[in-house]
Amino acid sequence: MSVQVSYKKQTLFTILFLLVVYFVAEAAIQTYNLYNPNCKFMNSEVFSDVDYDLQKKICLDNDKILFQNKPLRNIPNQDLEIVNINSDGFRGQEITKEKQDELFRIFVVGGSTVLGNTATSDETTIPGWLQRLIDESDISMKVEVINAGIGGGFSLTEKNLIQDKLLEYEPDLFIVYDGWNDIDRPYSVHNEDSADYNLPTQILRNFVVKNEVIKIPGIIFKQYNFYKFANLEVYTMFNDENIIKKAEIWKDRWTEVCQIGLKKDFDVILALQPIVGTGEKILTDEEQMYFKKYDHEHLIPNYQNYADQLDDIDDVCKNALDLRNAFDSETKTIFSDSGHVGDEGNRIIAKKLFETVYPILQNRI
Repeated sequence: MSVQVSYKKQTLFTILFLLVVYFVAEAAIQTYNLYNPNCKFMNSEVFSDVDYDLQKKICLDNDKILFQNKPLRNIPNQDLEIVNINSDGFRGQEITKEKQDELFRIFVVGGSTVLGNTATSDETTIPGWLQRLIDESDISMKVEVINAGIGGGFSLTEKNLIQDKLLEYEPDLFIVYDGWNDIDRPYSVHNEDSADYNLPTQILRNFVVKNEVIKIPGIIFKQYNFYKFANLEVYTMFNDENIIKKAEIWKDRWTEVCQIGLKKDFDVILALQPIVGTGEKILTDEEQMYFKKYDHEHLIPNYQNYADQLDDIDDVCKNALDLRNAFDSETKTIFSDSGHVGDEGNRIIAKKLFETVYPILQNRI
């Protein structure tokens, strides 16, 4: 009997000891991560003029942003250091669901490039800059620009967001800014309303990467990805399986949304976004590295399949814009990876969009 009691005590002691060691390690990891967050964009020339403490806050917020799957939505009421997700799940200040009289309401829809994962504030995202440009123009009517971007969003999730949620907010104009996530998605998942292809993957991601209590798995996951990025000549391989079908699916989805707009009296601007290597921009050394790491040598020629759909889309939608050359005149580093940009890149895109939005607003006055 005494031997059994001793064995139980030893087992209990071992468990308690391991728990203490784990929680001490967890506390140390969380403290280290707080002061030394690790995001790839922090090494980019795009952020060379951004205060390091602000870079850390952006990085930490990226680790904290939560979203649900099926359907893909931002979790509401996330008041973080830099990113603010309101009670409706949109980035930025609170809005009223019922539109005020004489208000012109614009939703900007897209993935993380619209949400603004690498923006220094809510106001320096693409929708934030667009709001500023409109406010500073001679447009006399009240215009509200809403950031409906969701990380990982692509045409299917965005179309579902518009049809199942955003139409309830009495929109006047949708600006859809995408293409990158669509061409990156394997053909096999183009009918799944998910950021990461399947629900188990997303549950695991939210637990491992986004967990606010248990940090060690997330840190290991990030470090593994950093190791891969640093040591592999090509970080991600482009899959061109059924690329023409994917582009046609993209066209059909947005054509359907535009046809709904004709019936429900809202306009749609579809903008094919730039990614590193599109247009005639002379790439910096950093951007050349992204071009190779993300296999854009193979991806960029296939991106033309999406541009080829724009004429057909333009026949139904208000406008179909090809913004692949938006950064052609820029000599400095614009991209902080294969497709994300900083505040200046967001401002340039917003200005391009404003040039198309302005006459629409003028006609409504």
